[in-house]
Amino acid sequence: PLAIDVKASPAQWTATPGATWVKIERTDDRTLTITADDNDTGAERNTTVTIDAGEASQTITVTQLPKDSAIARYRKLDTFQMGAAMSPSGTYAGGFVPSIAADDSWLYSPTIINLETGETYQFGPYPEALHYLTQTMCITDQGLLFISDGAHGGQIAINLDGDIIEPEAPAGYQFKPEVQGTSADGKYWVGYAVKEAGGLYYPLLWTDGTPAELPMLDLNYRDEEIWVGVMARGISANGEIIYGTSWEGSDFGMLYWINNGANTDKPKWVGHDIKVVTPVVMKMPDGTEYDYHIVNGCICTAELTKISPSGKWIATTYRTEEVAEGATSLLTTQRAAFFNTETETTTVVDDYGDSTGVHVTDDGIGFIGIGTLGISSGAVYDLNTGTDLGSTQDWVYDNYGIIIPSGYINYISADGRFVLGTKAESSAMGVSFINWYIAPPLAK
Repeated sequence: PLAIDVKASPAQWTATPGATWVKIERTDDRTLTITADDNDTGAERNTTVTIDAGEASQTITVTQLPKDSAIARYRKLDTFQMGAAMSPSGTYAGGFVPSIAADDSWLYSPTIINLETGETYQFGPYPEALHYLTQTMCITDQGLLFISDGAHGGQIAINLDGDIIEPEAPAGYQFKPEVQGTSADGKYWVGYAVKEAGGLYYPLLWTDGTPAELPMLDLNYRDEEIWVGVMARGISANGEIIYGTSWEGSDFGMLYWINNGANTDKPKWVGHDIKVVTPVVMKMPDGTEYDYHIVNGCICTAELTKISPSGKWIATTYRTEEVAEGATSLLTTQRAAFFNTETETTTVVDDYGDSTGVHVTDDGIGFIGIGTLGISSGAVYDLNTGTDLGSTQDWVYDNYGIIIPSGYINYISADGRFVLGTKAESSAMGVSFINWYIAPPLAK
C-alpha cells in the first residue's frame, strides 16, 4: 500500500483510478491509499489515478513492475579478481576467486556460473605454487574457461568437470601462448605467443585445439619495420572475423583478419579507409632532428570484446596526432569509432569528446566509454541514425526495465538476452573495477 497526502482546495475531492488493477481507498480527509493487484502479465504496466477538487485536477502516474521472476536479473561479480568473461552466447560467465592459505600464500578458485540456471561450478582452491592465476581472458559456450598464469607463464583452461589443460603454441615456439578469445562453438581460439627470446609477438589461431600462426603485415602501424609484433585479441562469435593489435610503444594499431581457415589472408588495418600516415621531422630534447611518421588511425589496446557476434562491426578508437610546437612531442585526440567490415568504412563519433568504442551489436548499436583511461561511465549510440541513446543506465532501463549503477557495457550476446558490463567501485585500496551481468529470469 502507498499512502498519499492530499492537500486540496476546495477541501472536497474525489479520486478515480484509470485501471481495474489499481485499488484506491480514502482513509481520512487527507489520505489516499493506493494498492495494486498482483502483476501476472510478465511485463511492466502503467496507469493513472486522477484527483479532482472543484476545477482543479491532478494526475498521479502508477507504474508496476512484473514479479521478480519475470524481469531480467542484474548481478555483480565482485568476488572475482581481475575481471570476468562471458561466453559468446551468454551461457556462462567465468573468473577466479582468491583466498589466503595458512602460510599467507595465495589460493585461487576458478569459478564458472551458468547464467541461464544460476548454477555455480567452483574448483580448487589451487595454491599459487601450482597455478598463480592473474587474469581471466575468455570462456566458450561449452564452459571452457581460460585464465592466465602470471608466475608460470601461459594459461590454464578449465572445463565444467574441473579438468585442466594448457594451450599449446605451434612447433618451434619456446614460450607458452595466451588465448584471448573464442568462437561460440569453441572451434576457434585466438591469441599470441613469443617465438623465441627477444623475438616478435606472433598472432595465433587455434582450430580444434591445433595452433597456427596468423599472417602479419609487412610494415607496422607507422609504415616502418615491425619490431615488437602483433597480438590477436578477439574473434566474432561465428568465428569469421578476428581482430588484433600491434603494440610497439604507443603504436597499438588495430587490425583484422577474415578467417578462411588455413588460407587466412593477410590482415587489414581497422579503419584503413581513414588511416593517414604523414612523414614529419621531430626533435630530441637536445635539438637533434629525426624522421618520424605521425598517424591518424584506429587503435586498440588489450580489450577483448570489441567485435559484434557476426563480425560485421568492430568497435575501436580513432586517434589523431599532430606535432606540438617545438616538434619535441605530439598532441593527440581520441574519439569512439566503429568499423563496418562489410562496407570497409569507419564511423567516428565526435559527440562525447575523448572516448573509446567498447562494443557494438550486429545491428549497429555502439557502446562507448567516456574518457580514455580509468573509464567509469558509458553512452549508447545508434550508428544507423547517428542518434545518442542516452547513458548506459538509460539504455539498460529502456531495454531491460531495471535500474543499474553507473558503468559501461563490454559485451552483449547476439540475441540481446545477456549483457556483461563494468563499474567502478571505491574501496580502502582506492578505485577498483568490477564486472556485472544482466541475464533473463531464472526458469521456474
